Amino acid sequence: MYPWLIPDWHALSQTAQAGRLGHAWLLLGDPGLGKEQLAERLARLHLCQQPDRGEPCGQCHSCQLFDKGHHPDLGTLPADSKTIGVEAIREICARLQNSAQLGRGKVVIIPDAERMTESAANALLKTLEEPAGDSLLLLIASQVSRLLPTILSRCHKHVCQLPTEGETVRWLAEQGHQATLAQVRICQGAPLRVLRYIEEQQDGKRRELLGSFVSLSLTPTRATHVCSQLADETQVRLHWLQLFLCDAIKTQAGCGHHQLAMPDLAALSQQLAEGNSSEKLLEAEQQLVALKAACQPGQLSNPTIHLMNWLSRWL
Repeated sequence: MYPWLIPDWHALSQTAQAGRLGHAWLLLGDPGLGKEQLAERLARLHLCQQPDRGEPCGQCHSCQLFDKGHHPDLGTLPADSKTIGVEAIREICARLQNSAQLGRGKVVIIPDAERMTESAANALLKTLEEPAGDSLLLLIASQVSRLLPTILSRCHKHVCQLPTEGETVRWLAEQGHQATLAQVRICQGAPLRVLRYIEEQQDGKRRELLGSFVSLSLTPTRATHVCSQLADETQVRLHWLQLFLCDAIKTQAGCGHHQLAMPDLAALSQQLAEGNSSEKLLEAEQQLVALKAACQPGQLSNPTIHLMNWLSRWL
C-alpha cells in the first residue's frame, strides 16, 4: 500500500474490526492519491473468509480469487468513461440483490463517482437506503461538490490527506525520480500525479503552452494554436494556466521566486506581470476558475468553443 494511505487504512480497518463499517462509504481526497487501492483493500477485508486483526488473511479462497481478479462477489465499474449512466448503476445494483456465492457478502466499487449522471445517482439511492444483505458499496470521489446531497447523506465519509511535500519527494526518489518542489506544487502535492507528470515529461509541454500564452500579445493570430494546446487534457492545462496567472499576480505584489508555484518560469511570470494590469490578471484568473468547472468531463459537448471565447476575452 502507498505509504501515505497507511494511516487511512488503519482508521478504516479499526472501524471494520469494531463492527461499525456499515454498508456504504465515500472515500474522498485529491486525485492522484491512489484511493482506489484503499477501496480494494477494504473490499478484500470485507470478503475475506478468515480476517486476522483487521487485515485480510491473503490465504483463503476469497483472497486467492481477489488476487486473480475473478472474485464473483466483487463488482467494479470501469473508470475509463466520461460519465456513469443509469443502466450501469442499475446493472451493478441488481447484482447486489443476488446471494453471495462465497457467503461473505458482496462489494461494489464505483471509482470517480462524481461521473454519475443525475439519473444514475438517483438509481443508486434506493440501494443506499435499502442495501441487500451484507453488501458494501464503496464510492471514490475527488470532487464532492459534484455529488448529489442525497448521496452524501447516505454514506459514511473518509477523507484521505495529502502527504507533505517532503514525503512526496522522498517517495518519488524511491521510485527513481528526482522531483523538484515546483513539480510537486504544480501537481498539487498528489504523489501519483507528480509521478505521471515526470514519466510523461510534461515539463516541456507546460513551458511550451505558457510561453505561447505570453506571446499572444505580440501574435494574437496564434490563439487557435493555444486553444488546441488547452484542448488536450484540458483540466491539467487550465490548472497550469491558473497557477501561471497567480504567479504573475504574486510577482506584481513583490513575492520572491520561492513563493511562486512555478519558480522555473519566474522570468516568464515577470514578463506577463509587466505587460498586464492587476485587474486584468485577476479577472482572467476568476474567469478561468469558472471555465475549469464548465469544462469538467460530461459538462460540455464542445469545450473548445468556451476555451476560444476565454482566449478572445483575454486578448
